[in-house]
Amino acid sequence: MSTQQRKTKPDVPGVVAGTVLSGAATIWMLTDNGVLQTKDLGVTSALLLVAAGLLGLAASHRG
Repeated sequence: MSTQQRKTKPDVPGVVAGTVLSGAATIWMLTDNGVLQTKDLGVTSALLLVAAGLLGLAASHRG
């Protein structure tokens, strides 16, 4: 009897939604605790969302 492993494709909409939600939650947490100021949100929020996206993509490609 042979066992076959089925490869599953990553859930791209789920990864994108998780990235946006986790990035938004992180930005909210940092501004609420006074780590970030409102004037610093431009570049910082973009960097946090990119970092969350990279982590999400890396997690989706783990086998």
